[in-house]
Amino acid sequence: MEFLNHFRNGLVEGEDRDCFEKFLSPHVSMLYKSAIRMCGNPNDAQDLVQETLFCALKSFHQINDPEKSKYWMFSILRNLFLKDIEKTKKRAEIEFDSVCDKLTDRKHPEGDFLRAEVKSNLQEVLGKLDERLKIALVQFYFEGLSYKEISESLNIPIGTVMSRIARAKVYLKRELLRSESMRLEISKYIGDEE
Repeated sequence: MEFLNHFRNGLVEGEDRDCFEKFLSPHVSMLYKSAIRMCGNPNDAQDLVQETLFCALKSFHQINDPEKSKYWMFSILRNLFLKDIEKTKKRAEIEFDSVCDKLTDRKHPEGDFLRAEVKSNLQEVLGKLDERLKIALVQFYFEGLSYKEISESLNIPIGTVMSRIARAKVYLKRELLRSESMRLEISKYIGDEE
């Protein structure tokens, strides 16, 4: 990640650079992946990660447990993202190639069409999803974080994390099943459990 090298090179030798290398640098890859899923494009994601790193370095003295810097940095990332959403009223688009690949069968010629339709429908539905629900859902399914890790990163109780994920899933299923082709495609994978 070239932007990371620019950031690192901009640091003066000493306390900031040591702090960055020891506590922040190991988590940049995770932050970047999360930022891409939140922002929907690499340029905005890089900007968000750089701003997160800058804020983390500036406020590192406030962290109680440096070993939990991963969750602390994710909280900064999330807060900056939400602040940007509030300012610009811009909705995030999330790339769902991995989900689309699971929902369509590449052996059939209609697979590309269905995959494009699934992706389009998912992006549209997720664009309408409340940001708090979307963030919990993304962290759980795309980042692979546990309920406890999400709870720590969002600074909310585990029960709230579970509730947000469950509500997001119900919303997604309901909205996606409104489309006949989506209903047929999704039913292959989730069955008729209504």
